[in-house]
Amino acid sequence: MQRIDPALPDLLPIEYRLGLPPEPLGATPVFDPVEARLVWVGQGRRAPDGEHGVPRRVGRFLVHAAVAAGRKERVGQLFGEGFGALIVLDGPLAPSDMPAPCFAGQIVVMAPWFPRFWGGSGIPDLSPWRQADIEAGVLVGLGPTPRTKADVADAVVSAQAAGARFVVPGPIGLTAEERHCAYDREAGEAGDGLLEDLLFHTDLAVLAMELERELTRAARPLGLGEGLPGPATVQLPSQAAAAVGQLLLWARRLDLLDGVSSTGWQLRRAAQALMAARRDPAVLVADDNLRIIPGFAPWVEAFARSLWANEGSPFDEILARWVAE
Repeated sequence: MQRIDPALPDLLPIEYRLGLPPEPLGATPVFDPVEARLVWVGQGRRAPDGEHGVPRRVGRFLVHAAVAAGRKERVGQLFGEGFGALIVLDGPLAPSDMPAPCFAGQIVVMAPWFPRFWGGSGIPDLSPWRQADIEAGVLVGLGPTPRTKADVADAVVSAQAAGARFVVPGPIGLTAEERHCAYDREAGEAGDGLLEDLLFHTDLAVLAMELERELTRAARPLGLGEGLPGPATVQLPSQAAAAVGQLLLWARRLDLLDGVSSTGWQLRRAAQALMAARRDPAVLVADDNLRIIPGFAPWVEAFARSLWANEGSPFDEILARWVAE
């Protein structure tokens, strides 16, 4: 098992990866959520990570569908050690193909989606996972397309129809070569001024932020959660894992909104302390004991309470800023 540093750690707070992404087929790329990029045929794969045994420190690992199905015994061993698994459903996999989890929230599944403009396809049926009491959602790849916001809104509707309970934003890091290939494929010899402006004269970082905000605008009316709700480990209860994911998600969004004056670092510090405390935040909130966790200063405590309740101040004010047109 390989230790990883995800490109977007606030969106993917995972410490390890078991195996490699699947081999791309034909003109259809694979979305690598760890590196936040598309992997195309012919780009090669990294050498096997040469894992030996189970890491000394229990944590959360990401595993792709084909690896999970082919290494069931290894996954079961990790479950027995108390690791939590984020399964990327980028291939056929059913709950019956997996070892039984040892405790609630140990498995979370996430189906990657990205626009057809970049070679993406549909979202698999997630209802079998929900019937197995396993949290299932969709990683929504965010990249420039001629339909921009409409593609994101359609993805959220499709995610709900497939049985997703949450969506995770996944900005795609596109190289200049990938954008040139897309332009040549779509514009042809006649050229396309609007597509050229989109791919080469648009601030893609600003566009990615706007698409992420559009994801929230589309998901909230449908009752879909945002961000990873786990997975849990033997040391991190499922409620705490979900709460940490929410704090990290909004730490990122405060950074995007406020730049260098952001207070997002305070939420990250509180999230790390909550993980280390291994306590159920709902119990702490009910007992009015949240302040015993380091980092939960008055503003952080107020924000966390209103965030987890999905209403109240100061979360309402920040949410209003985030979804404002």
